[in-house]
Amino acid sequence: MNIAEFKGEKTVSALAKRLLAEPGKDTAKTTQPEMEAALLRLNPQLSKIGELNKGTPIVVPDDFALDPTESTPPAGSLGEELLRQAESALANLRATLKARSEEFATQAEQVQTWLKSQQAKDFVKETPDLKETFSAAASAAKAAPKEQAAALEAETAALDKVMTEVKTFRITNLRANAAGLGGTRLTGSSGL
Repeated sequence: MNIAEFKGEKTVSALAKRLLAEPGKDTAKTTQPEMEAALLRLNPQLSKIGELNKGTPIVVPDDFALDPTESTPPAGSLGEELLRQAESALANLRATLKARSEEFATQAEQVQTWLKSQQAKDFVKETPDLKETFSAAASAAKAAPKEQAAALEAETAALDKVMTEVKTFRITNLRANAAGLGGTRLTGSSGL
Protein backbone atom coordinates (compact mmCIF):
# COMPACT_ATOMS: atom_id res chain seq x y z
CA MET A 1 0.00 0.00 0.00
CA ASN A 2 1.01 3.58 -0.63
CA ILE A 3 0.06 6.74 1.16
CA ALA A 4 -1.11 9.91 -0.57
CA GLU A 5 -1.97 13.30 0.83
CA PHE A 6 -5.49 14.57 0.39
CA LYS A 7 -5.26 17.92 -1.41
CA GLY A 8 -8.87 19.04 -1.17
CA GLU A 9 -10.39 17.23 -4.15
CA LYS A 10 -14.17 17.62 -4.24
CA THR A 11 -14.86 14.09 -5.52
CA VAL A 12 -13.37 10.63 -5.29
CA SER A 13 -13.24 10.72 -9.09
CA ALA A 14 -10.94 13.76 -9.02
CA LEU A 15 -8.74 12.11 -6.38
CA ALA A 16 -8.46 8.89 -8.41
CA LYS A 17 -7.60 10.86 -11.54
CA ARG A 18 -4.76 12.67 -9.71
CA LEU A 19 -3.32 9.45 -8.28
CA LEU A 20 -3.38 7.38 -11.46
CA ALA A 21 -0.41 7.44 -13.81
CA GLU A 22 -0.89 8.15 -17.47
CA PRO A 23 -1.11 4.77 -19.20
CA GLY A 24 2.04 3.94 -21.12
CA LYS A 25 3.85 0.96 -22.53
CA ASP A 26 5.34 0.14 -19.10
CA THR A 27 2.17 0.68 -17.08
CA ALA A 28 -1.03 -1.28 -17.14
CA LYS A 29 -4.17 0.61 -18.04
CA THR A 30 -6.30 1.02 -14.97
CA THR A 31 -9.83 2.23 -15.19
CA GLN A 32 -10.75 5.15 -13.05
CA PRO A 33 -13.89 3.43 -11.69
CA GLU A 34 -11.72 0.53 -10.44
CA MET A 35 -9.42 2.98 -8.68
CA GLU A 36 -12.37 4.86 -7.17
CA ALA A 37 -13.85 1.62 -5.81
CA ALA A 38 -10.50 0.59 -4.33
CA LEU A 39 -9.99 4.00 -2.73
CA LEU A 40 -13.44 3.89 -1.14
CA ARG A 41 -12.89 0.32 0.08
CA LEU A 42 -9.57 1.27 1.74
CA ASN A 43 -10.66 4.73 2.91
CA PRO A 44 -14.28 4.72 4.09
CA GLN A 45 -13.84 8.36 5.14
CA LEU A 46 -13.82 9.28 1.43
CA SER A 47 -17.58 8.75 1.38
CA LYS A 48 -17.65 12.16 3.13
CA ILE A 49 -14.85 13.67 1.06
CA GLY A 50 -16.14 17.21 1.59
CA GLU A 51 -15.48 16.91 5.33
CA LEU A 52 -11.82 15.86 5.01
CA ASN A 53 -9.04 18.26 5.82
CA LYS A 54 -6.21 18.90 3.38
CA GLY A 55 -3.22 16.77 4.33
CA THR A 56 -5.32 13.81 5.49
CA PRO A 57 -3.43 10.59 4.66
CA ILE A 58 -5.14 8.42 2.06
CA VAL A 59 -4.29 4.73 1.69
CA VAL A 60 -3.66 4.00 -1.99
CA PRO A 61 -3.65 0.45 -3.37
CA ASP A 62 -0.32 -0.24 -5.04
CA ASP A 63 -1.71 -2.72 -7.57
CA PHE A 64 -2.65 0.18 -9.82
CA ALA A 65 -0.41 2.17 -12.15
CA LEU A 66 0.20 5.11 -9.83
CA ASP A 67 1.67 8.51 -10.52
CA PRO A 68 4.95 8.26 -8.57
CA THR A 69 4.82 11.93 -7.59
CA GLU A 70 1.40 11.63 -5.95
CA SER A 71 1.86 8.77 -3.46
CA THR A 72 4.67 7.04 -1.63
CA PRO A 73 5.15 3.88 0.38
CA PRO A 74 4.52 4.57 4.05
CA ALA A 75 7.60 5.62 5.99
CA GLY A 76 6.93 2.77 8.38
CA SER A 77 7.61 0.21 5.64
CA LEU A 78 11.22 1.39 5.43
CA GLY A 79 11.58 1.14 9.19
CA GLU A 80 9.91 -2.25 9.13
CA GLU A 81 12.36 -3.49 6.50
CA LEU A 82 15.35 -2.19 8.47
CA LEU A 83 14.09 -3.92 11.61
CA ARG A 84 13.58 -7.19 9.71
CA GLN A 85 17.13 -6.89 8.38
CA ALA A 86 18.38 -6.32 11.93
CA GLU A 87 16.58 -9.47 13.10
CA SER A 88 18.06 -11.41 10.20
CA ALA A 89 21.57 -10.08 10.90
CA LEU A 90 21.27 -11.06 14.55
CA ALA A 91 20.14 -14.57 13.61
CA ASN A 92 23.07 -14.84 11.19
CA LEU A 93 25.46 -13.62 13.89
CA ARG A 94 24.17 -16.27 16.28
CA ALA A 95 24.69 -18.99 13.65
CA THR A 96 28.19 -17.69 12.87
CA LEU A 97 29.17 -17.65 16.54
CA LYS A 98 27.91 -21.20 16.97
CA ALA A 99 29.77 -22.41 13.87
CA ARG A 100 33.00 -20.72 14.99
CA SER A 101 32.65 -22.24 18.45
CA GLU A 102 32.22 -25.68 16.91
CA GLU A 103 35.27 -25.13 14.68
CA PHE A 104 37.29 -24.03 17.70
CA ALA A 105 36.23 -27.12 19.67
CA THR A 106 37.21 -29.34 16.74
CA GLN A 107 40.63 -27.66 16.51
CA ALA A 108 41.18 -28.06 20.27
CA GLU A 109 40.30 -31.74 19.96
CA GLN A 110 42.74 -32.12 17.07
CA VAL A 111 45.50 -30.48 19.14
CA GLN A 112 44.81 -32.85 22.04
CA THR A 113 44.84 -35.85 19.71
CA TRP A 114 48.13 -34.78 18.12
CA LEU A 115 49.76 -34.10 21.49
CA LYS A 116 48.94 -37.73 22.44
CA SER A 117 50.26 -39.08 19.15
CA GLN A 118 53.46 -40.99 18.64
CA GLN A 119 54.85 -38.11 16.56
CA ALA A 120 54.46 -35.70 19.49
CA LYS A 121 56.05 -38.23 21.85
CA ASP A 122 58.98 -38.59 19.45
CA PHE A 123 59.43 -34.78 19.39
CA VAL A 124 59.57 -34.73 23.20
CA LYS A 125 62.18 -37.55 23.18
CA GLU A 126 64.31 -35.61 20.70
CA THR A 127 63.84 -32.26 22.45
CA PRO A 128 63.05 -32.68 26.16
CA ASP A 129 62.50 -28.91 26.52
CA LEU A 130 59.24 -29.38 24.56
CA LYS A 131 57.73 -31.54 27.32
CA GLU A 132 56.71 -28.52 29.42
CA THR A 133 55.39 -26.64 26.36
CA PHE A 134 53.41 -29.65 25.15
CA SER A 135 52.00 -30.20 28.64
CA ALA A 136 50.82 -26.57 28.82
CA ALA A 137 49.33 -26.87 25.33
CA ALA A 138 47.48 -30.04 26.32
CA SER A 139 46.03 -28.31 29.41
CA ALA A 140 44.99 -25.29 27.35
CA ALA A 141 43.46 -27.45 24.61
CA LYS A 142 41.52 -29.39 27.25
CA ALA A 143 40.18 -26.22 28.94
CA ALA A 144 39.48 -24.26 25.74
CA PRO A 145 36.22 -26.01 24.71
CA LYS A 146 34.69 -25.40 28.16
CA GLU A 147 35.73 -21.75 28.07
CA GLN A 148 34.44 -21.40 24.52
CA ALA A 149 31.11 -22.98 25.46
CA ALA A 150 30.72 -20.57 28.39
CA ALA A 151 31.56 -17.60 26.15
CA LEU A 152 29.10 -18.82 23.51
CA GLU A 153 26.38 -19.19 26.14
CA ALA A 154 26.96 -15.61 27.35
CA GLU A 155 27.03 -14.24 23.79
CA THR A 156 23.87 -16.15 22.87
CA ALA A 157 22.07 -14.84 25.95
CA ALA A 158 23.07 -11.28 25.02
CA LEU A 159 21.94 -11.82 21.41
CA ASP A 160 18.63 -13.27 22.63
CA LYS A 161 18.05 -10.14 24.68
CA VAL A 162 18.84 -7.86 21.73
CA MET A 163 16.63 -9.94 19.39
CA THR A 164 13.73 -9.73 21.85
CA GLU A 165 14.14 -5.96 22.06
CA VAL A 166 14.27 -5.60 18.25
CA LYS A 167 11.14 -7.75 17.84
CA THR A 168 9.32 -5.77 20.52
CA PHE A 169 10.43 -2.53 18.88
CA ARG A 170 9.28 -3.74 15.45
CA ILE A 171 5.87 -4.88 16.71
CA THR A 172 5.35 -1.64 18.63
CA ASN A 173 6.35 0.38 15.56
CA LEU A 174 3.99 -1.66 13.34
CA ARG A 175 1.12 -1.00 15.70
CA ALA A 176 1.94 2.70 15.85
CA ASN A 177 2.13 2.87 12.05
CA ALA A 178 -1.16 1.02 11.66
CA ALA A 179 -2.85 3.34 14.12
CA GLY A 180 -1.42 6.41 12.40
CA LEU A 181 -1.95 5.23 8.78
CA GLY A 182 1.73 5.15 8.00
CA GLY A 183 2.98 7.94 10.25
CA THR A 184 6.40 7.05 11.57
CA ARG A 185 6.56 6.72 15.31
CA LEU A 186 9.63 5.04 16.61
CA THR A 187 8.86 3.60 20.00
CA GLY A 188 9.98 0.55 21.83
CA SER A 189 10.40 -0.97 25.24
CA SER A 190 14.07 -0.14 25.47
CA GLY A 191 16.38 2.72 24.73
CA LEU A 192 17.44 1.32 21.36
